[in-house]
Amino acid sequence: MLCPKCHSPLDGDGESYICCAGATLRWHCTSCAKVSEGFAFPYGGCPLCGGTLTRFEPGPVDDATAMSAVRKAFEIELGGQAFYHRAAASTTDADLRELFGRFAAMERAHMDTLARRYHVDMTPVYDAYAIDCAAVFAGVPRRVDDADGLFRIAIAMEERAARFFEQSAAREAPDSAGCELYRELAAEEREHVALLTTEHARWRAGKPGLIGFETAAATEAVVAASAAQNAAQVLLTDHADDRIALVCGNAQISRGELRQQVARAGSAWRARGLGRGDRVAVKLPDGIDWVVAYLGAIWAGGVAVGVNPRVPSVEWRAILDAAGFRFILAEPGDDTPAPWSAELVPVDAWRAALAQAPVCSAEPMGPEEPALWVHSSGTSGRPKAVVHPQRIANEIERVGRERLGLTADDRIFASSKLFFSYPLANCVFTGLKLGAAVILDPQWPTAESVVASAVEQRASVLFSVPSLYRNLLKQGLAPALTQSGVRLFVSAGEALPASLRDEWKRRAGRTIVDGFGASETLVLALVDRGDGEGLRASPGIEVHALDDAAAEKTAAPGDRSAPSGAAPCRILVRGSTVALGYWNRPDAQAEHFRDGAFAPSDLFERIGDGAWRFAGREDSLVKVHGRWVDLIELEQHLAVACPGMAEAAAVTVPDADGVDAVALFFVAQPGAPLLDAAALREHADRLPPYQRPRWLHSIDALPRTPTGKLVRRRLRELHRELVPDSPAPAALEVIDARR
Repeated sequence: MLCPKCHSPLDGDGESYICCAGATLRWHCTSCAKVSEGFAFPYGGCPLCGGTLTRFEPGPVDDATAMSAVRKAFEIELGGQAFYHRAAASTTDADLRELFGRFAAMERAHMDTLARRYHVDMTPVYDAYAIDCAAVFAGVPRRVDDADGLFRIAIAMEERAARFFEQSAAREAPDSAGCELYRELAAEEREHVALLTTEHARWRAGKPGLIGFETAAATEAVVAASAAQNAAQVLLTDHADDRIALVCGNAQISRGELRQQVARAGSAWRARGLGRGDRVAVKLPDGIDWVVAYLGAIWAGGVAVGVNPRVPSVEWRAILDAAGFRFILAEPGDDTPAPWSAELVPVDAWRAALAQAPVCSAEPMGPEEPALWVHSSGTSGRPKAVVHPQRIANEIERVGRERLGLTADDRIFASSKLFFSYPLANCVFTGLKLGAAVILDPQWPTAESVVASAVEQRASVLFSVPSLYRNLLKQGLAPALTQSGVRLFVSAGEALPASLRDEWKRRAGRTIVDGFGASETLVLALVDRGDGEGLRASPGIEVHALDDAAAEKTAAPGDRSAPSGAAPCRILVRGSTVALGYWNRPDAQAEHFRDGAFAPSDLFERIGDGAWRFAGREDSLVKVHGRWVDLIELEQHLAVACPGMAEAAAVTVPDADGVDAVALFFVAQPGAPLLDAAALREHADRLPPYQRPRWLHSIDALPRTPTGKLVRRRLRELHRELVPDSPAPAALEVIDARR
């Protein structure tokens, strides 16, 4: 028997509904064209108009008009989301600010629903409306601080969007894909109008909203019913006041001084009007100011968000429109656009206010209330805001203490910047909780600057990434670190090649401990023993194969991990530092968060004795000519085998016949000439035929995220630019794409 929905085989006489019990059924209204999702509706009718429902199975959008409709819907929803965030930022009414934040989440959820329903992966247009533009669009007067005025603007915007889609549908041929999609979008907007009209009426009657709005009293009741805590306070509670907490250049601050400064920062944020749950962006270079302001926001009951001070303007605009920051701490001359520029707090003004602020007590929070956001690196698309609760501080240091052997006597340094979760959790949070000294450096990291800081500040532990360890080796700087007293080297953020670890040990005299973590787990969930013999679950972390049913059939009793020799699989990570989820990304939430655990896209294989081996992401394990190719292993092999090649990255791209082949991009060592085709062909010919690169592109630098992770999709785009519709070469082709 086959499941009637997904057509998967059913065991025995199992009933069909069991197979897809967790699936989403979609229904199309024959009257208003609204698409509804669910299993049961009152009286079997459309929840919007009561019309007849028929089963609906959407698929990828391949009609140009329909795609245009979806794109226009994305633009309108983004405009609505931005309006709600900006309305929330502009009003002085705390309750209204919270309510409009909920409306912004509604728009975000609708965008994710469209993307999931129609398999659309488009880069949204971040040209959102300011409040003035939204008021003009809606045809109503602009009265930002008036609740009725804001509601009228919001309702008028949704009505105008509905009319736009209705008029667009009327221009299309009846029953065409474009016509039906425009009718569906119009019905969605009509539903939003009805929802907002109801919310407006309840607001005027003094009743709570229906979109999950919680009053301050309800929030206090939740906290009172749970064990109240504050993550910043937990990090700073123990250890002697005279111990050094932070070191940055010639400045340093003791634990007692830091605790007092953070308490003053909390008071300064409150004096500016920071409310419980309000988000604060810290967009500064690393330093003592950064840590004090960040922890101060948490101390005051806000949500701290570290932002890359070099973030591209388009990405920054996207973050602003999605986040709805209450305040943005930045350096003078910051490029934050209006209206968000009104929320800017210049760092000089912040320092002056901090000096005058009194000490305040930490805000009691529930353990599951948000404390901070970190943004994922966005290797597969736009970055996601990962929401972490207060409880993460309770055991944040456990991996460092029990697996890495860190102590209060260590001086911990991370080469990566603090907006990246890897140094934030494993260096700052862990170091503060342990009572160790944390070394900060405002400079953007280079091999030279990392060595200079580590030597000057007498670092004993270095957290870094493989690409920087490779540069340290290439420039002959590795021995200086061990000679200066660094006893432990830790790598994460990307795969650590075995050849790099071996060469580091040979030249620096110490090994590199490899770890795997994510923005969603904060800590290193898997860590090896520095011997390359596999990654093991860290203390306090549970790791299982994602497919529990398959694992249970093959694993030993009591071991639910994949068996040795099994195909690479995704894993499920559970622990006290796992995030609550993503901000306004229900599609990604459903994919990666399962019953309180996190399932990364990365693939792993079991290699025995409870150990795992990183097997790449789902986009790095590919089939070429019917054979599996691990692109990461291929990259590492060629980078080591070819003299003069600093690093390499591979992708699969179709040749002129549509058959996938490997294209390799490589970066030459500084001062090295372009590798000649004969030498490259000699190395490539030693590989199995299905692994041999068809094209080699010499480029200045590999595309990486701000946190240093490789972005393969950009390499595919670059290959299409360099080799547009050309026939497959008969032999290996070397293309110099350096600028």
